[in-house]
Amino acid sequence: MILKPLKFYFFLFILFCFGLQAQNQLEKRELHFSGKINLTNNGFSFIPLFSLGKPASTVNLSVGGKRFSFDPQFRFDLEGIRPWSFLFIWHYMLIKKERFQVRLGTYFPAYAFTKLDYTRNKRAVEILTPQRFFIWNTSLNYVLSNKISIGLFYLNGMGLEQVDQTERANFISFRANINNIKLSNSLSLVFNPEVYFLKIDANQGFYVAQTFAIKHSKSPFSISTAMNKSISSSINAKSFDWNIGINYNFKSTYQKNTVN
Repeated sequence: MILKPLKFYFFLFILFCFGLQAQNQLEKRELHFSGKINLTNNGFSFIPLFSLGKPASTVNLSVGGKRFSFDPQFRFDLEGIRPWSFLFIWHYMLIKKERFQVRLGTYFPAYAFTKLDYTRNKRAVEILTPQRFFIWNTSLNYVLSNKISIGLFYLNGMGLEQVDQTERANFISFRANINNIKLSNSLSLVFNPEVYFLKIDANQGFYVAQTFAIKHSKSPFSISTAMNKSISSSINAKSFDWNIGINYNFKSTYQKNTVN
């Protein structure tokens, strides 16, 4: 019972941080806008264990300044372009040092779409229905070199629907980010391995996952593949899963004049 008010106060703290950052950026604002569009044969969720099992598209966007950012994610089932999940993510960089960063965030609102069976006029019908979640997260990142960083990510989620939904989830991930591994003068490799623990209600498990991406220095397109493998798990999901996809990346920076 104590967790619910704690989450509420945590959410208020994040909103307070966002407000301070917005006020500071009125005086000196440099905004970035970036994104990535992914097309894949098997859509992966932001937790690698969960996949769609068929072709999907993910659109990641980010707009913000030095500390505050809005980073929504939109996932679609490519069969009929049906929505899979919509995550409206807000981040605040609490500590921003050259080598060490701490970031707070909340997914508010967060929607996962699921198919539910109903009876309408004595006929069985299938309806795509959104389910609401409240999610908050904390991430720590330490930069070892210009190519390697390691991090710890914690996420806590709570289902807001009364029936047919996960009540609570905890996700802890230890991650590494290895950038710019030269394959040739123009080709480079990005490698992102992680080991994570996931608990959903009474079930839990340990897993390993990794993502590889090959980039060309003069092209916004890249090719990536993701894999997930369970070590020990009581959660009903595939013990091994993978995908391959093509990505389009873009980024712009805008400088606004000082407000007197």
